[in-house]
Amino acid sequence: MLGVGWFFGTMILGYLALYNGFALAGAPSRNAELAQVLIYAALALGGGAPLVGLFASMLLNNKGGMVLYGLIVLALAALVLALTSQGRSDHVYKEDPAVCTAPPDEAAGVPGC
Repeated sequence: MLGVGWFFGTMILGYLALYNGFALAGAPSRNAELAQVLIYAALALGGGAPLVGLFASMLLNNKGGMVLYGLIVLALAALVLALTSQGRSDHVYKEDPAVCTAPPDEAAGVPGC
């Protein structure tokens, strides 16, 4: 029951947020504040219900539920990790650009000149 509520509830809240917040060609949205609340509700339901299901199945010792909700939580965690680490390549070693050390008359063909 929790899985059905999670799946359809997240989709319905997302649809209602899109319906109330969508604006085309600079036109005002129907209700931007309601759309913002619905987006946060969809995010809370989408991320919270699998965690609740995982903890409930752990307390009830339901192995099938633990596997199902564990895989959902793992996939959501991987998605969040992939989205938050996107574009962060500061930790990767990059070689400094080549500097021209050749005399001016012999600079032809030397990297960095």
